Amino acid sequence: MEPMRPHYLPSYYDSLYMMQRNLPGTMTLALPTYLPDGFFFYSGTSALRPGEKSPESEGYCIFTYQRGQEEWVIIREQPRGPATCPDKPLFEAAAAGSLLANKGATGELNWGSNGWCLVLFGTLPRKELETIAASVEPVPYREGVMPPFEYQPPAHPLVRAFAVNRSATANGETITIRSLECRPEACVVKILLGENPESPVTPAPVVTLPPANPDLQAEWRVDGGRSLLTMPGGGFMFNTTHVTWKIEPLPEGSRELTLNVARMRGVSGPWVITVPLDTDTGTS
Repeated sequence: MEPMRPHYLPSYYDSLYMMQRNLPGTMTLALPTYLPDGFFFYSGTSALRPGEKSPESEGYCIFTYQRGQEEWVIIREQPRGPATCPDKPLFEAAAAGSLLANKGATGELNWGSNGWCLVLFGTLPRKELETIAASVEPVPYREGVMPPFEYQPPAHPLVRAFAVNRSATANGETITIRSLECRPEACVVKILLGENPESPVTPAPVVTLPPANPDLQAEWRVDGGRSLLTMPGGGFMFNTTHVTWKIEPLPEGSRELTLNVARMRGVSGPWVITVPLDTDTGTS
């Protein structure tokens, strides 16, 4: 009988700093020190075995970085040894119809460095992926020091609730922002899809069996800045007509939030809705 392979129960993180801190032993993660403007660490998974590495299953770490909703980069690391990899990054384009291509990735890079075998893939062009790969280096955990591209919320967040009820219509489809509530940990937006804006608000949607996916391709910006992050862990919940969207907290003093939807339910827009954030339009 084949011996049982060790099983690693993964741990999930929305903080790269905490992921570093909880590494077994003296392991040091290899992390990108360059990403294009607007990218931040989004989520991570660690399944590494303390002590001696096993020849059958050496464990892994996965990091996801995002810019807005549509652009992402993922890095997967395995301890080098049982896993084999080339010394220099080798690029392989995503084949049409492959899982990578269906996720929107352009291709992947494979290489080894500093005791790790690494795979990097994402939605960015090959040249950008290669630049990111060249920047990957060991980043040791330091108490109180944030690793590169760790998202930091504003020191003084906006705390206010807004009854918005603003709509945009394109190609026969209407999108309405019903409400916005900003708290120190996130801003929660209630959105109505293709329904009468006067219809009552339903409870926060939760996906069980998948309903028709609204296929929202959209971005949020505040005061014309970078694309805002969708918060990990239930940041986007939907049913056929209602969406609850959690975006990163906004700085106090923000003036205007903009939603720009490029596609919804297979229909192209755009739908653009602006939400004034001045003190006269909300309640504390």
